Amino acid sequence: MSEEKPTEKHQVLREKAQEERIKYAERHPYSKKAQQRAHDAKFIINDDETELREGKKKKGMTRRQFAAISGLSLAALVGVGALTKWGVTQDAVARGQVILNPTPKKMIVVYPERCSGCQRCEMACTLKNDHKTNSHIARVKVWRNYMYGDSMDSDGGAMRNLEYAQDYCKQCRIALCMEACPVSAIVVSEHNGARIVLDDRCIGCGTCTEACPWHMPTIDLATNKSTKCISCGRCARHCPNGAIGFIDWIDIADEILAKEGRPSTEEMLKA
Repeated sequence: MSEEKPTEKHQVLREKAQEERIKYAERHPYSKKAQQRAHDAKFIINDDETELREGKKKKGMTRRQFAAISGLSLAALVGVGALTKWGVTQDAVARGQVILNPTPKKMIVVYPERCSGCQRCEMACTLKNDHKTNSHIARVKVWRNYMYGDSMDSDGGAMRNLEYAQDYCKQCRIALCMEACPVSAIVVSEHNGARIVLDDRCIGCGTCTEACPWHMPTIDLATNKSTKCISCGRCARHCPNGAIGFIDWIDIADEILAKEGRPSTEEMLKA
């Protein structure tokens, strides 16, 4: 019960924020950004209503559904070779060549040794989310590790062995940024479970930045709003070296089921 209460609270906040976005767009008919946000809000609301009314199941799979169908815990994934297709092996994980981060809808896989420091991920991120290129406010961060890697005494970065560290939002289950926000501007996205910032509520105080152990949310000084990862995957799609990837749980489950000769997730979910 203790895990459901915050979810219900954030669901209510999300619905209120969607309604506010629609009202704001009605008051500002010439704002393209406002109209787009209102369109997205209407789409989410209408889509949810349709699925509830018709009893349709949402496309994709959550981490909990994956565990139920595959019969594997997260800790067992690497051990049974479930992620070998994506270059994830026990040896690679032990050596730090691969870093795994499970989120509600996808598994984020990072390959530090593949990163060339080109910062294309940062440019793609801010072009999509902010309509400009600005490494400082990118949701994935390479620039701050560019010179010395993880820290001044590491062997990474341009001053040492040219290996860079990509910092990215972990979409924490208990998100300190969300808990610390004084105006409840960070909520759980119904779309993919990401912890996202509602621009209409954000006051640019920077509390989320200080609360995050990795200081991932960043205040855009031009808009005075927090820039927070929405798990759109744009950084992964534009990385020329495949240094970061977003893998659907349903793809991982199908890989396991195929090896075991069991029905696919599509067949199992229909049952």
